[in-house]
Amino acid sequence: MSIGKVDSVDLAAIRQAPAPAPISAAQRATQDNPVFAPAQPITQEAVAAAVQSANAYVQSVSSSLQFSLDQDTGRTVVKMIDTQTEEVLRQFPSEEMLSISKSIDRMQGLLINREA
Repeated sequence: MSIGKVDSVDLAAIRQAPAPAPISAAQRATQDNPVFAPAQPITQEAVAAAVQSANAYVQSVSSSLQFSLDQDTGRTVVKMIDTQTEEVLRQFPSEEMLSISKSIDRMQGLLINREA
């Protein structure tokens, strides 16, 4: 292995070179790993399509899981259902958490209306 010899370095030219432009986190992520591009905003239609697709897949494998979209909060709801009795065994998020989320949304709306 041989290392070449450096005759001279023009330090003045290096100091006068323009500084590189700052890079945002999204640009850095795509430069470091070009496979993962920055995420695009998710639309309501895309979420509904994903829910339908998940339901179709789960029903082909097992009929004990059900995915749905809560209309008031826009959250995805997963229910574990007993296939024989159709009883809901578990739900994520729970009905209580969904109602809390709805209450918080209403309170935020009231706060915004009063400040406006």
